[in-house]
Amino acid sequence: MKKMVETWLFGIIVLLIAIFAVLLVKGGIVIVPQAEARIVERLGKYHKTLYSGVNYIVPGLDKIKKVKWEFVEEEERGAEGRKPRIRTLIKPSDTEKIDLREHVLDFPAQNVITKDNVTIEIDALLFFQIIEPKKAIYEIDNLPRAIEKLTQTSLRSMIGELEL
Repeated sequence: MKKMVETWLFGIIVLLIAIFAVLLVKGGIVIVPQAEARIVERLGKYHKTLYSGVNYIVPGLDKIKKVKWEFVEEEERGAEGRKPRIRTLIKPSDTEKIDLREHVLDFPAQNVITKDNVTIEIDALLFFQIIEPKKAIYEIDNLPRAIEKLTQTSLRSMIGELEL
């Protein structure tokens, strides 16, 4: 009788360990789609970057970092042939994915002054691609907004040196 109880107890312990192991493995598998990446933090500190394919994180220790970027979209309004552009903020992005494909930012038309004090209106379109996800997340607060401001400043500076 004592041997039978020990056998049952051993069986229950083995079963519990097996269930725990399956849950641990299943809970740590992260599948990242093609052309995307994820940033993993271990106990709040950068640990690694996950790229497309099947990856594993340690449940409870590792966490995939949420990315909070604000994307700005333009909406055209107006009449009489010319439609002025009005900027509107669309949903802030609060996601775990980092898209590694090429992105397009369309900037609103803006007036700039040339070296000889002529005001011209320029319209810019910028293509960018994230190459290093870790830097895109940790070295700047809002990447799309920073790229927009840097591009606008650079365009103003370049056109400010031109003469018409």
